[in-house]
Amino acid sequence: MRSLLPMAAAGILFSVITSCVQFKTASLYDGVMERPKPPKPDKIDRVVEPVIFVDSDRDVWGMETNECQVASISNDIAYEGPASIKVKWDRGAEGCTWAGFGIGWEGWAGKDLSAIMDHAAISFYVRTIEGRAFGLPFVLTLEDYSGGLGFCYTANKYFERTALDEEWQQVIVPLGDFDIETENLDVTNIKQLQIELQQSGGVYVDNMKLMFYEAPPLEPWLEEEDLPDPLDFPITVFEDEFINGHGWGMIKDDCQDFSVVDKEDGTGKMIRAVYDKTSEECTLVEFGVSWNKWHPTDITPAMEYGAVVFDIKVPTGPGADDLNLRVGFEDYDRAVTFVKLQSSQITTGDYLIGWATVRIPFSSFPEDDADLKRVKHMFFGPEGKGEFLIDNIRLERIEAN
Repeated sequence: MRSLLPMAAAGILFSVITSCVQFKTASLYDGVMERPKPPKPDKIDRVVEPVIFVDSDRDVWGMETNECQVASISNDIAYEGPASIKVKWDRGAEGCTWAGFGIGWEGWAGKDLSAIMDHAAISFYVRTIEGRAFGLPFVLTLEDYSGGLGFCYTANKYFERTALDEEWQQVIVPLGDFDIETENLDVTNIKQLQIELQQSGGVYVDNMKLMFYEAPPLEPWLEEEDLPDPLDFPITVFEDEFINGHGWGMIKDDCQDFSVVDKEDGTGKMIRAVYDKTSEECTLVEFGVSWNKWHPTDITPAMEYGAVVFDIKVPTGPGADDLNLRVGFEDYDRAVTFVKLQSSQITTGDYLIGWATVRIPFSSFPEDDADLKRVKHMFFGPEGKGEFLIDNIRLERIEAN
């Protein structure tokens, strides 16, 4: 296969410029008409085989180990069925010129996608091999039998959630978003789908198919959302539910069971955190929330008066100084600043026998560990093994003495 790096870069740049709106002149005088949109077929399988990859290595190439990547059909874990594609890569490795894999699907037969280009998308499921990632540097490339190419970069807008982690999520890339003009892709004679790997990473990919897709109505892009002041304390971050629904990390696996549950007295909801991070495989054991709708937040003006406040209770376990709980902020470069829970931060109560209130001043957080002018979210990260209940998470102003 030839290297796609320069063409992919050009394709990505072109798609960024043209993906939102394309205009064609249509007038009574120049005779130019817009291409009519083909009618939507009843079923995709009447037009083309919709299954690109599920379980089998049939029609798949690139499952190999070289200086760029380690790729295989893996039985370690799968979204559905017994197997998935497992790939770990580093485009910066010495001698690496191209990384990726491809799928010829339907026995490498020529595939006519013209009837579904305006009605379908490529759907697949992805999760990280380990940890969390805030991008998926895939360039999806359709190639035809004459060498024409069409590109689309898997931007975050195609994700089901904001970031990738160790839970499966769906990625949906509309066929209409592919740049098919720059490299003259013939959509009536598709040979294969290539996945070019950029940067570095490690993921599982599974259940890749064509599906019907209809884009949601576009909101006017010139209208900026009217956001409240993210430092207008007090701000309730969690009380029965996360603010704006922007909590994350409420998952259950072998390392953690974080969930929103009913309070013991039935008066509302609280967060129950059960965790066991003693295994080396348990690296991402955290939950948290963005209180500013995922917009970057500058908290530096509040360093002298702001505080993170919450109520906590430990059903069983060690004392306050032995509960290894990190509370912190993460910026948009994934740098974090945090402090560990200490008994001196408890203002009222004893959480071994009931609810206690914790107050952590912003001034306690190291200011050089993360960019506090671009805070993405706050998080809670326990270590070791244990359980706690947490409620009424808020940001408050410390009263001057």
